[in-house]
Amino acid sequence: MAMHELMVMACGAVCRAVAALANAAPTVLCGLVVAAVIRELFGPALTRRLLAAGSWWSLVRAWLLGMLLPVCSIGAIPVARELRRAGIAGGAVLAFAVSAPLFNPISLLYGLTLSHPLVIVGFAMASMMVVTAVGLAWERLGGAEDSPPPADEPRIPPGWRRAVALVLAMVREAAGPTAGYAAIALLGVGLLAACLPFSSLQRSMKAFDPWAPPLMAAVGTPAFLTPTDAMMQIGSMFDHGNSVGAAFVLLSVGAGLNLGLIAWAWRGWGGRRTAWWLTVFFGAVLAVAAAIERPLSFRDSPPEDHTHAFDVFCMPFPPETADPVARSVALLADRVPAHAWTALAVLASIVAAGALLAAVDPGRSVEARLEQSAVAVGQRSGGRALDVTVPTPVLGVVLLGGLVALSVVAAYVYYPDLPTCLEDLRMVETETHSAALAGDKRRTQVWIAAWEDLVRRTEVGIWIRRGSVTPEIITAAETLRERIEALEHAVLDPEEIDREHVAAELKLLLTAGRAHRDALRPACAANCPVGR
Repeated sequence: MAMHELMVMACGAVCRAVAALANAAPTVLCGLVVAAVIRELFGPALTRRLLAAGSWWSLVRAWLLGMLLPVCSIGAIPVARELRRAGIAGGAVLAFAVSAPLFNPISLLYGLTLSHPLVIVGFAMASMMVVTAVGLAWERLGGAEDSPPPADEPRIPPGWRRAVALVLAMVREAAGPTAGYAAIALLGVGLLAACLPFSSLQRSMKAFDPWAPPLMAAVGTPAFLTPTDAMMQIGSMFDHGNSVGAAFVLLSVGAGLNLGLIAWAWRGWGGRRTAWWLTVFFGAVLAVAAAIERPLSFRDSPPEDHTHAFDVFCMPFPPETADPVARSVALLADRVPAHAWTALAVLASIVAAGALLAAVDPGRSVEARLEQSAVAVGQRSGGRALDVTVPTPVLGVVLLGGLVALSVVAAYVYYPDLPTCLEDLRMVETETHSAALAGDKRRTQVWIAAWEDLVRRTEVGIWIRRGSVTPEIITAAETLRERIEALEHAVLDPEEIDREHVAAELKLLLTAGRAHRDALRPACAANCPVGR
C-alpha cells in the first residue's frame, strides 16, 4: 500500500473518531453527573433500594432508568460502574448499560416522526424484551457469582463541602477508567472506518435480505452512535427501504454497545461470562430482528438499489484524496455542530482537572479533609434555627429529575418553532442549490444532510408544540426527502457530474421544497404569515 493511501486511511480514521467524540461529549457529561450523584448523594444502600436489588423488578427499573437519562453508550459506562460498585446485580447493570443509549426524550421524539411511529414503539418494546430476557438469563445462570453488596459508606454532611465532593467525584471519574474505556470505544470507530473503504456499504442492508441483520451486527459493534444519530440513521434506512431487522440491530448494537463497554464488562466479570452474555444478547437481538422484518416493513415505495445511509461507517473520503488533513478538518467543521465542540471543550477541561487531581492527590485526602471539617463545623455550630437540611436522597432525585427536565427543554431548543424552521429551510435550500450547481460534492453532501435533518426536526417541532402533524405535511416531507435523495445520487454517484442531470433534479427538488413550505404555511399562518 502506498504511503499516501496510508495517510488517507489514518486521517479518515482520526476524523471519524474525533467526530464521534465531539458528538458524544454532551451525553458523556450527563453520564458523569449521574455517576457522581449516585456515588455522593445516593450511596450503595439507597441505590439498591431504588432499583429493587434482588428482585426481577430491578431489570425493569434499570430499563426505565436508562430510557429517561440522556446518555450514550460511552456516557453509560460511568453510571454502570457506580451501579456495579453499589452492589446491583450484573443482569440489571448490563440491562441499564445497553438500554440507556437506545432512547431519550430527544431521540424518541425524532424517531416518532418516521412514516410509521408504530415501528419506534415496536423497537422500544422489543428492546425491553431483549434486555429483560438477557438479564433474567444472567441472573438464573450466573448471578450467584456476583460479589455481595458493599456496606453503605459515610458521606459528607450537607453544605458547600458536599457540592465540592460531587464535583470531585465527577472529575476523578472522567480521568479514571472511564477515559480508558472511552478511548477503546473511539479506537473501534477509527478501525471500522479504516477497514471499510469509501462508500463500500452503499448496496448493503437491503430489505428482506437474511444477511442484513448479521452484517449490521458486525458493523455496529465497533461503531458508535449517539441516540439521536441512531434515530437519524434509522430514519434514513426507512426512507431508502432498507431492512427493518437491520435497523433494529443498528439501534440495539450500534447505539447500545461499543468496544469500551465490552472491555469494561470483560474486566468486571471475566472473559467467559462476558462472552456468554454477548452470545445471548446477539442471539436475542438477531432473533427479534428476524421476527419483525416483515410485520414492521411498511413501505410506500419500492426499495432503492443503493443508498448513502451507511457512508458514516466507512472512510469519509476516497483513497485518491489530495490533501487528507485539510479534508478532515473541513469535514469536522462542516458536520460537527458548535454545541458539540463546546461540550467537548468542557469535557476536556474536566478530564485535565481529574488527571491533575489524580497526580497530586491519589489517596483522596481532599475528600477526607472535607468530611472531617464538615463534621467539626457541625459540632461547633450545633445547627441554626433557620437552617434546613435537605435529605441527601431528595437532592439526588431533584438532580436526576433536573437532567430529565433539561432533556425535555433541550428538545424544544433542538426542535425549533416553525418560523425558525421556515427561515432555515430557505437558507439550506439556497446553499444546496448553489453547491450542486457548482459541482462541489463535499458541500452538496453537507447541505443535503443538513436539509434532510431539518425536515425531520421541523416535523418534531410541530408535533411537540401542537400535538399532531397534518397528513399534508407528512406527505410533502416524504416527497421532499425523496427528491433530496435523488439529487444526492446525481451529484455523488458519478465520477463526472452530469450538469444537465443535476439541473433537472434541482428543478424537481425546488418544486418539492416549495410544496413542502406550502404545506407548512397553514400551521404557521396564525403566528407569522410567511411568503414564498
